[in-house]
Amino acid sequence: MLFPIETRRLLIRLYEDKDLEDIFEYSGTSDFWLMRTLTWQPTREGVKKFWESRRYMDTTKDLDQLDLVVEWKEKSKVIGNIGILISQMNENKQGTIGWLLGNKFQGQGFASEAARALLTFGFDKMGLHRISASTSRDNIRSWLLMERIGMRREAHFKQSSFVNSEWQDEFIYAILAEEWHSKQ
Repeated sequence: MLFPIETRRLLIRLYEDKDLEDIFEYSGTSDFWLMRTLTWQPTREGVKKFWESRRYMDTTKDLDQLDLVVEWKEKSKVIGNIGILISQMNENKQGTIGWLLGNKFQGQGFASEAARALLTFGFDKMGLHRISASTSRDNIRSWLLMERIGMRREAHFKQSSFVNSEWQDEFIYAILAEEWHSKQ
């Protein structure tokens, strides 16, 4: 697997030392949706601990998880991250995609651009058959993005996530490789 994945405005690539401050900057927000989805502590140490282990992924081998940063080429700035978690290997390859963009970079099409690129990569380079994504019912921007890029809602789980002392509904979206290719 070769990186970076390049789009018109973005580089989707492995973590580098120079990314620490940018990741810390977009992680240190009070935005509810962003804080809910962080997989690291929003401190410099937390960012470094999480991302250091991802910088040396051997992308020539089958991976069970792929975590990448999203760099805005024009500004040479990391504005978010995106990844795929492989849920099944061998001939039944399926994955779950997730993305996270800093507040200042939302609403400009960056997440859609990155998600489309990683879906294509997942189907074409990783040989995935199906890719799914999940979000809270209340995270309207996220599930609208999933619909915009061609994913379909497959499930609505009632009160399936306990976040900030309350139960929340969750939507599951997915797309098959054949559906993705027919839409491109």
